[in-house]
Amino acid sequence: MTVAPIAPNGVFPFGTHVYREPHKDYEQLLTDLPLLRRLGFNMIKIQESWAIDEPAEGEYDLSRVTRLMEAARRENLGVYLGLTMEQAPAWMWDRFPEAAMIGSDNLPFVDPTQYCMPADAKPGPCWNHPGARAAAETFMRALAGRLADFDNLWTWNTFQEVGFWNNLPKNPEFVGYCYCPYTIQAYRRWLREHYSSLKVLNEAWSTGYSDWEHIDPPRRYRSSPAMLDWRYYMENVYLTEVLRWKGEVLRSADPAGRPVFAHVGHPTVASGQEWRWAQACDFFGTSNYPAWDPFEPWDDAWPQRESMDVTRFYELWHAMFFRNELVRSANGRGRAFWGAEFQGGPISTYLHLGRTPAAGDIRQWLLAGLAVGMHGISFWNHRAEHFWHEGNGFGLMDRVEQSSERIEEAGRVARAINADPAVFVHSEPPPAQVALVVNEHLYQFMAGSRANALELLQSNLRGHYGRLWQLGIPVDFIELTLAEPADLSQYRAVILPFSLALGDREAAVLTSYVEHGGTLISDAAPGRHGRYGFTSRTQMFDGAEVLFGAEQSGLSIVDEPDDRRWTPAPRGAGEIRPATVCEGLGSFAGTSVRANVYLQTFTPRSADPILVVGDDVVGVRNTYGDGTAVLLGTVSGLSATAHIHGPTNDFMWKLLVEAGVTSDRTGALLRRRRVLDDQQAWFLVNPTAETVVESVDLRGFTLERDLLDDSITEQSDTSVTVTVAPYQIACLVVRHDS
Repeated sequence: MTVAPIAPNGVFPFGTHVYREPHKDYEQLLTDLPLLRRLGFNMIKIQESWAIDEPAEGEYDLSRVTRLMEAARRENLGVYLGLTMEQAPAWMWDRFPEAAMIGSDNLPFVDPTQYCMPADAKPGPCWNHPGARAAAETFMRALAGRLADFDNLWTWNTFQEVGFWNNLPKNPEFVGYCYCPYTIQAYRRWLREHYSSLKVLNEAWSTGYSDWEHIDPPRRYRSSPAMLDWRYYMENVYLTEVLRWKGEVLRSADPAGRPVFAHVGHPTVASGQEWRWAQACDFFGTSNYPAWDPFEPWDDAWPQRESMDVTRFYELWHAMFFRNELVRSANGRGRAFWGAEFQGGPISTYLHLGRTPAAGDIRQWLLAGLAVGMHGISFWNHRAEHFWHEGNGFGLMDRVEQSSERIEEAGRVARAINADPAVFVHSEPPPAQVALVVNEHLYQFMAGSRANALELLQSNLRGHYGRLWQLGIPVDFIELTLAEPADLSQYRAVILPFSLALGDREAAVLTSYVEHGGTLISDAAPGRHGRYGFTSRTQMFDGAEVLFGAEQSGLSIVDEPDDRRWTPAPRGAGEIRPATVCEGLGSFAGTSVRANVYLQTFTPRSADPILVVGDDVVGVRNTYGDGTAVLLGTVSGLSATAHIHGPTNDFMWKLLVEAGVTSDRTGALLRRRRVLDDQQAWFLVNPTAETVVESVDLRGFTLERDLLDDSITEQSDTSVTVTVAPYQIACLVVRHDS
């Protein structure tokens, strides 16, 4: 499938954010544009502010934006224009004071301050309020009409880092927005559409409502069926509708019909929200600040996080590959995927100043972004921030420099891409052989389960990905609540991470996948709870005993091998089983799996035991229909990052090989591909702390170029030798001989 370009003339959009209010260096900015163009940048990003651009109702001041766009046009620079609609003008709040979002504490979130920090004024007005919505729509139409004649306007961004971002002191009882009358009525309408009758809703929730108007969203206790639907509505339905509404307004007001997108900060790991948000846009993107938080406190690497080797490794696989592959999967195939914000300088948060990236960091991050499939890249920022919270951070240059090694390196990559951009503009990674499952309903259940349930879900998914990444196995993510059996059928193996809650529909999709020839690998206790949180009779989803060919005989918490990171303190003796390792049986003899969180034991019926602890069977494999269902009685992804256990990787590798999965490597180098007809870009990733020299087999392909002309050290008719520095990436563009 060929991806349609966003920029004209087939160029790869490569730019940087240059302007948002409050801005203090406007005249210097105008003199910077020729420098950006000379370096190889072909696009700038402007973030407009509704509050600044419409200071009085119906009076528009777009002079700063239009002057900058005119200057960019003279330099042949495209413009990516972001709308900060959540930063509403003072007159709007004065006219519609009831437009504020209401929190679960029944208090309005009122902050009319006209500053972009914090969080670009999120959560902003409630867009279910008709007055606020109409006022915003009028402004967006005026803006689109005024900028319509600028042929260098390439795309609109309607929501920078989608979300609510409540910006309130931490309160464990606060469960978010918006409890205003307009949203509650919209929620009731959605419930009417979602459930065919009150009788159906009452059966699902185990409630006794006699009138739709009696339904009021829960405000305190998260562990209830009503809360599952309420949070689903706000995060998946409300935000999706907001994105769709903004996009429709701009498209109808822009005679050029330029594409409209939005982007997230970090993906909401293990959630399906991004799948819904992405489909409301023409394409989708993500922010990339690899040095911000590449580690998690449970990681074995956490105590080593001041090691540069460890830091660069985690920035590579976790911050760049894992997060972006989640969003790429959510975006879907055949659509542009953008690195909408890229870290350009040190992370700065008040008094905490991070490391200044070196040229090698910029190179690593950019090539990783290309490897996961980005079709456009924009830095944040070309010059350092000047405002309080993020002051003196993030820029490719500081406020007085005329150049820097990192902006020069960014320009070098930009020029290399656009020397022959087609493969990067139109290609995407080929479908993977393995899919990892995410599930929005499961996410909401775990978020409502308190303790560290959500952390376990997210860390386990991340661990599964990290293991596959190191094994050289590309991965797609599948959102199970949206998937049909045909969506899974292309994968040789599907991994179902820790899925304590599973709905009947989702269970049927997985069962059909196995029945028609797929291999399903599940962590412990799939469907121990149903869609609405109620426990199942067998302590697995209905039909699991037949699918996996085994019944549960027991379930217990299992301890960790040394320091406790997620295990609760016992209330008394006998609650926690000692830390243990599960031993492989049969064809898995000699392998083992570390037990994490739970140890689920089984009585096999039709299944073959493949893992045991003493006399207890803790892993089974069953033939079902034309496929294979594997049930592991523990949470196996965690041991890829926490209490790391290498033999678990070997066990999982053997399971995947038996499913027909192959890795894509060149010796010690991991290979990622982007494919456009007979042309491919090969990204050769060095995941080690040593410089790697490898011979790359070219048989069947012709080398067209070494993207950055710094990796090939030897070349013959059938191979090239590449040298790749630690945690770096080489990129070769090749063409299939056929």
